[in-house]
Amino acid sequence: MSVTKLAPNTVWLGGPGTEINDLAAGAAITPGHLLERYVPSGTINRLRVHSTAAGGGPRLVARECAMLNRDVDTAYAAADLVEAVALDSGGTAWMFIASGQNIVFGALLESAGNGTLRVYNAGVVLFSALETTGAVTVQTRIRVEAV
Repeated sequence: MSVTKLAPNTVWLGGPGTEINDLAAGAAITPGHLLERYVPSGTINRLRVHSTAAGGGPRLVARECAMLNRDVDTAYAAADLVEAVALDSGGTAWMFIASGQNIVFGALLESAGNGTLRVYNAGVVLFSALETTGAVTVQTRIRVEAV
């Protein structure tokens, strides 16, 4: 008998992590995107999608806005307060992989430079895949574990 694996409809699946909800979005952010902190004007700290392909940094992931009863498909607009989680090793999340990827269970993942993840090439390993997607042609969600 096979078991159907349903979409979790939440970004933070469990494990160690620290909730962050005191920084605003610098631009549109969709729950499941890998994030980074930045200072656009020199005085105001903001969040944006991780912009350095293969780059490191904290494993900071945008969560759905539970405070406003929004789901994982409702994006944050610029200046919205973002609910995020800084995952520690072993923390799991439902994140995005970039179009054109072929992910297998256990694959090491790095930042694709646009808030999504891709198969590790030569950058900084941030996550490992908890499921196999096969070849994808669009941005796709996948369960991952912080390493």
